[in-house]
Amino acid sequence: MRLSTLDRRRFITALAAGGAFFTEKGLFAQALTLTPAQTEGPYYPNALPLDSDNDLLVINNNITPGAGTVAWLSGRVLDRTGQPVRNATVEIWQADNLGSYIHTSGALNGRRDSNFQGWGRFVTASDGAYLFRTIKPGLYPGRVRHVHAKVTIPGGTTLITQLYVEGEIGNDGVLNGIANVGQRASVIRPWTAIPGSPVGALAVNWDIVMGYTVPETPAPTRPTLVSMAGAASGSWLEIHGNGLASTARTWRANEIVNGKLPESLDGVSVRIDNQPASVYYISPTQINVLTPDTTIDANAPVTVTNAIGTSAEATVALKRLKPSFFQFPNENAVAVRSDGVLIGPSGLLDGAVTVPAKPGDAVLLYGTGFGPASPGVTAGQVPAAPAPTTNPVKIQIDTVEVPVAFAGLTGAGLYQFNITVPNLADGDYPVTAEVGGVRTEKFVKLRIRA
Repeated sequence: MRLSTLDRRRFITALAAGGAFFTEKGLFAQALTLTPAQTEGPYYPNALPLDSDNDLLVINNNITPGAGTVAWLSGRVLDRTGQPVRNATVEIWQADNLGSYIHTSGALNGRRDSNFQGWGRFVTASDGAYLFRTIKPGLYPGRVRHVHAKVTIPGGTTLITQLYVEGEIGNDGVLNGIANVGQRASVIRPWTAIPGSPVGALAVNWDIVMGYTVPETPAPTRPTLVSMAGAASGSWLEIHGNGLASTARTWRANEIVNGKLPESLDGVSVRIDNQPASVYYISPTQINVLTPDTTIDANAPVTVTNAIGTSAEATVALKRLKPSFFQFPNENAVAVRSDGVLIGPSGLLDGAVTVPAKPGDAVLLYGTGFGPASPGVTAGQVPAAPAPTTNPVKIQIDTVEVPVAFAGLTGAGLYQFNITVPNLADGDYPVTAEVGGVRTEKFVKLRIRA
């Protein structure tokens, strides 16, 4: 039976009024197929690559991407009742276009694509979503094309499995070893062409369903730090963990006093390199802070303190420069046209209008970690006026260097870049920047349409 939009709303309303929506999450468990466990295989990296992000196509500052058909792998990590799992660490590894892995014994016929990262990692947010840019996996002798995945849930539960390409399953012993037909089908996914992609990229969506249930009321414990990326002096850093705070909120305007940002929210504070960090956002599993100033590249201790206690010490790599662009969903660059219209594919953001950029548009990009500005701004202070970066910033869209009319601090840890969109054919294009000889590591893209 097909229902119109209005009829569906009435249908759902009627169910809710009649008590047909279950309040026990476990009652929906039978509707989901658990993702089957599969062998890890012999080539999980025994020496992790220099780069560990979710963009396997480019390693650190390298401008040459790995060879092969670009593929966007996305999905969600769910518990057995369909609830999204936050702070799950998703790792993938696979053969490069030559059929080789980055394991020291994984080079097929002694050849390996040195530009392909081969392994990546992503930590899920509250929606359980993950995203990787990779390639369609190469063929390894005796196996069909496949991607290995390892998902680790906060608390230690781990699932190791594999993903396959629909239409290319062949007679694979590992795949055929999955006895349950439904579970076997759940790891075979279509890899479909992305309309309008200038590089012929593919997209594959794969939800990973774990065999456990997210606890609703975890027992209070002292903060536990799970993961954090490296950060630059005076830049924004996400700290992920458990039991970090009992509330979820951002700072309030009245908590910024004489331009000084708050160093504690609801009793939650963070110290980095034995200095207090400015706290913007707190929640039970994530804290966003502005890092203190540093003049050297070094590992620094991090602790979180709340009413329960202080976490064990973790380490973050602090750098003088670690440029990155802020992102909308699906790795779209945070970009605003000069008239205030948001840039991105149509429907990118709920409740907001987004449009592609046009060649010749004046566009504002935003990022963090681009280093000192002039006049200098102390970390933890709101800039009194826009302050240009000390080092010039170069920005490329695809392979075209674009004019940068302004590059500088416009807010706490917030850098703004005024650029002009180059004349490129319709499509999604990577946006990269370089400052002081350091390039952006994370992949972001800009939608262009004439």
